[in-house]
Amino acid sequence: MLTIDIQTARRFILGKQGLWPGRRWQGTNGVTQAMTAIEYLQLDPLQIIARSQDIALHSRVLDYKPGDWETAAYQQRGFFDWGGWLATRPMAELPYWRPVMQRERDGGPDCDPRIHKSGQEHAEAIAEMRAILQEQGTVSNRDFAAASRKRTDNYRGRKDSALALYYLWRTGEVMTHHRENFERVYALTEAVAPGHLLGSSSEAESDRFLILKDISFAGLARLKRTADGYNRGLPYRRSRQILADLLADGDIIEVKVDGWKPIQCALGSDLELLQTISAGRVPVTWQ
Repeated sequence: MLTIDIQTARRFILGKQGLWPGRRWQGTNGVTQAMTAIEYLQLDPLQIIARSQDIALHSRVLDYKPGDWETAAYQQRGFFDWGGWLATRPMAELPYWRPVMQRERDGGPDCDPRIHKSGQEHAEAIAEMRAILQEQGTVSNRDFAAASRKRTDNYRGRKDSALALYYLWRTGEVMTHHRENFERVYALTEAVAPGHLLGSSSEAESDRFLILKDISFAGLARLKRTADGYNRGLPYRRSRQILADLLADGDIIEVKVDGWKPIQCALGSDLELLQTISAGRVPVTWQ
């Protein structure tokens, strides 16, 4: 078990998120690098001074301009947005997320049961939206006048068409093609994602991937059940055994932080970073 002081822990956590010792990415390529390194870029439609995703990237990427993340996601197809906890993920990870999407469709454990329920309640509208997408290519919620749709009482949408599109998006049949004033414009998944990424990893591969990704996202993690973790599809019911297997395989390590009671987990591949920071140096890749 590695033991570090609290300053090392703080610098490591900030550094993993690109916030220490300073901005280390720049320009268009830097946006892609930052969005990949931080694991998730949480998206927020609210704009008071600026949207949270733009603030997050401005604090990490030199010469960042509002909306640059959309270029990386929807023009370059480097990322896709998804989830009840809305965030971007690298497009290359799509096969690992397919089992999570399927669990949501089937009402499996560790997922939002409302998605499965919505599929049952709005089956007719879902079939209709699926057919329209196959014919038209892209569709947005605004394409359907409220007067012509069945009204619903749901915070995800006031029309059955809105809930149907949301269901298809959560279950992986459609993806965000692009956004107009932050509103999703949907297309069938095969029209957005590269063909070689349309397959699905196994349940076991997906579960290991999700645990490792969440640890990387946190830097140092206890993997405690939280609302946002739940909405990221984490397999909490199997997490204890998965963590034990990852520890045995060396994919994660245990870290004791002076002054922190719980033992933390970190990626095994981050051991050298922790040792470098603990020695009072800045990792070369963070300079």
